[in-house]
Amino acid sequence: MAVTLNRNDGTVNFVFEGRMDTIKCMSAEKDVVENINENDQVVFDLKEVDYIASSFLRLCGRASNTVGVENFSVINVSPSVKKVFKIAGLANRLNIK
Repeated sequence: MAVTLNRNDGTVNFVFEGRMDTIKCMSAEKDVVENINENDQVVFDLKEVDYIASSFLRLCGRASNTVGVENFSVINVSPSVKKVFKIAGLANRLNIK
């Protein structure tokens, strides 16, 4: 499984695993879209992720547009994955930790 969902007091945590290639992102997108609404705090935990495809960046954009950039964060980002966010110009726009 590419993503695990945990909901707690208005915060929705998505824990991703493995390489988030296009196929896994397409599968995870359905879970994300169906489980968030505009009033949620959304956290993407990438502790177990060592690769993200551009489709994962799109998924981050879609989630942050739904809840607002101030209510969206990406945590436990490895240096190599953080570099992808920086190259895409999203490291400063999204809350990346």
